[in-house]
Amino acid sequence: MKKSKVICVHIGARAHYLLPKAIEASGQLDMLITDTWIGSGCTRYLLTLLPVRALRSLAGRYSKDISSQKVRSFGFFFLLLEFYLRFKHTYGWALIMKRDRQFQLRAVNKMHESVQANCVFGISYTALECFKIARQKGMKTILFQVDPGIEEELIVSDLLNTYASVTSWEPAPEVYWERWKQECSLADRIMVNSEWSKTGLIKHGIPAHKISVISLPFIVEKKHAAFSRVYPAAFSAERPLRCLFLGTLTVRKGIHLVIQAAKELYGLPIEFICVGRSEISDDFSTQANIVHHGLVTREETDMYYRQADVFLFPTFSDGFGLTQLESMAWQLPVIATTHCGDVVQHGKNGWIIEPVTSKELAAVLKNILSDPDLLRMCAGNCLNTVSAFNTEKFTADIASIL
Repeated sequence: MKKSKVICVHIGARAHYLLPKAIEASGQLDMLITDTWIGSGCTRYLLTLLPVRALRSLAGRYSKDISSQKVRSFGFFFLLLEFYLRFKHTYGWALIMKRDRQFQLRAVNKMHESVQANCVFGISYTALECFKIARQKGMKTILFQVDPGIEEELIVSDLLNTYASVTSWEPAPEVYWERWKQECSLADRIMVNSEWSKTGLIKHGIPAHKISVISLPFIVEKKHAAFSRVYPAAFSAERPLRCLFLGTLTVRKGIHLVIQAAKELYGLPIEFICVGRSEISDDFSTQANIVHHGLVTREETDMYYRQADVFLFPTFSDGFGLTQLESMAWQLPVIATTHCGDVVQHGKNGWIIEPVTSKELAAVLKNILSDPDLLRMCAGNCLNTVSAFNTEKFTADIASIL
């Protein structure tokens, strides 16, 4: 069968370019269109020396696995916009939609530079204009849907109606979802990373036959394999059970359940370490068994994984939840839900809480506290779990839908 020649339209460096790298590995990448690409090694080095973390991270807008000759990126307009968004941290839908619209219009212009491409692979919410042109040219269109779409917004809205907290979250305008529905309609195939996302799309009228579930991969590095996790015979006030929540502190990801569970378990030898930017107003800095750290570097993230005893992922909705694999690569068992990628096997490499409540989370932690051997057993199965989510399988799965 004739191989596709793919234009990958990819805003940002999502999962460090996993998608375009997989297309390139399959020998089918014709062009990568992205907003910012730092092809110069000298420029990347200079960026790493900057004192501002938001600017240093731009050095990651590059991958050695993709030839810069295949990349088309934009000029100073998008770089300046990127600076603005990174410094501000929170921004409204008007700015998001303006950025996405400008990205798509520039991507359409870059598409015309390809003379042999017959397929466009775009990321949800930023692919509509490119799909319109692709359809006019008779090209195949594939959409990478990163989450359950509008279903996730409805879930968050319901949560906020029942959970009394001021948050920076706001629903997307109606036109945003109208454009998304057009995107899905123009897509010949839609890739999601979990059955959870697939169910969410089907619930809102997306045909099941168009949807392919492809799990995200993770690479186990030498630092992971060399690490040896040790648990105490029993937890105590001097050596408490360390529970890590890492990521943006949002109601969608269940941070309110962690806070409530910490209150319910106060007085027991359990410590909750929350790492990431907070989107809720709750002041839990006075809660003695919770420690909150803001944005951290990759090296600091690794340190928190190593120091923790169990990873908390009580999400109400995630397209996949790559932190599940990141934590298991450090032999760190995970407490998760069924509202994300299928990584956790209950009682084998972690625990699934159902229903998703603070009481269920607290009950699992009490059980672990009374029997640390449960952690040792689950930790021993983590690396084998991660090895099943390898890049070779991901590349083959991507190639199968091109």
